[in-house]
Amino acid sequence: MLFNGVPLFDRRVSRNFCTVCKTQNNQEKTYRRFLFASIFTGILLSWALSGIFWLFPVWASPPSGSINSNIPTLTLDQAIRMALVHNPGLAEEQARVALDQARSIEVGELQDPMLVVGEQYFPISFNMGASVLTMTTVGVRQGFPSWGKRTLLRKSAVTEEKAARWNLYDKKALLVRNIRFAWVDLYQGRQTEEILQSTVFLWEKAFRAALVRYRQGIGGESDVLLAQYQKDVIQDALERVRIREVKSLYRLMELMHVNRPFRISSGEPHFPDPLPESVLLERIDNHPALESRNSKDNAQKLLVQSAEKDKIPAVSVEGDYSYFMGPNLITSTPNLFSVLLTFNLPVRPGERQDQRVAEEEHKLESLEAERETKRQRLIEEIRDSEGTYHHLLRRKVTLEHILIPEAKRNVSAALAAYATGTLEMGRVLSAMENVEDVKLRALSVRMDLLKTRAELSYLSGNLQGDSNEP
Repeated sequence: MLFNGVPLFDRRVSRNFCTVCKTQNNQEKTYRRFLFASIFTGILLSWALSGIFWLFPVWASPPSGSINSNIPTLTLDQAIRMALVHNPGLAEEQARVALDQARSIEVGELQDPMLVVGEQYFPISFNMGASVLTMTTVGVRQGFPSWGKRTLLRKSAVTEEKAARWNLYDKKALLVRNIRFAWVDLYQGRQTEEILQSTVFLWEKAFRAALVRYRQGIGGESDVLLAQYQKDVIQDALERVRIREVKSLYRLMELMHVNRPFRISSGEPHFPDPLPESVLLERIDNHPALESRNSKDNAQKLLVQSAEKDKIPAVSVEGDYSYFMGPNLITSTPNLFSVLLTFNLPVRPGERQDQRVAEEEHKLESLEAERETKRQRLIEEIRDSEGTYHHLLRRKVTLEHILIPEAKRNVSAALAAYATGTLEMGRVLSAMENVEDVKLRALSVRMDLLKTRAELSYLSGNLQGDSNEP
């Protein structure tokens, strides 16, 4: 076995072969195998410690062929569709819609007829002379509510179902907005990590420049230590960004109701451009949240009218078949049919009915006040979001087209001046900090702009954008 052209074991064997020499050769082979295994194990350990087998986080983009290449990559449009299918909050609202639908069918029907079985003229004593007056009655009783009340209750229940459907639509729009927020947070974390990684190279460049000047004897040791300290600060910032990325990923997984990690697509999300403030305010009454409250108001108005119907007496009809027990079972005439018409009149007319009507009216007033409060809140959110949106647009142009290029030019000039000894390391590091700060601010403004678009999209009542979102 040769290593770089030099034999690892240069052992001369005597021509006189003997059992002793054979035994020594077997020991030598065993020793060689043990040495090769030790060297190979040491190489594997050194590779592992150097990071060759380091596992990439789920939100990162590992190189092709890595161990995490089987983790799926989702687009924002796919994440929204999965959440709309699997989110448990939406399942709860859908069950409530089904419940209101079943109730709307139930209240529109008459009450089930009642079977009446009784004994009339039952004797007080057990004297047979009195027992001949006993009459067994079997009949059916059907109650009828006040005229028109059943129709009002059915319309109210149908309107409640409509309110539940609008509420479900509003919950879906809120879920889409929250998923967009979580997606933007995760994307911002990844972009922040890339910015900090690019800044690491600047700090490394400054560190090498300080080290060269220190070795040449024209720079101080404090410059080298300061550059090294800034490198450590950047590494700490990277760790904190990765922790926030994990939280954003788990938040997104919770909204989608999935338990397996995934990677997000590399493209920046594109949300629809918001409508003008005047158009949003004009269409505000068509927002699902207000449509739901309008339906609740209409349903309550029908309940008020239904309570007014309680002042009209309810009617019940009963048909009976009676068997009269005469003194002689053979000669008696047992068959007796009768019809009973009953009016259910209140004991205290007007008092309890008026209180019931007042109770339903107070509920209506409360719902109307809640609806108006929600409407004013939506108007305030539209105006605030519109103002924020236009402010962020102006800041985005200023940062990306003016401040970032100027900060990059300052860093190049500062590094060149430091290499010639005309500028201190502190000024160089300050210029680099400005580049990092301006880039992060520009990223934050861009992401806030996306969130504001998502908020305005929800305020417009749209469930999702027209085009697919990456």
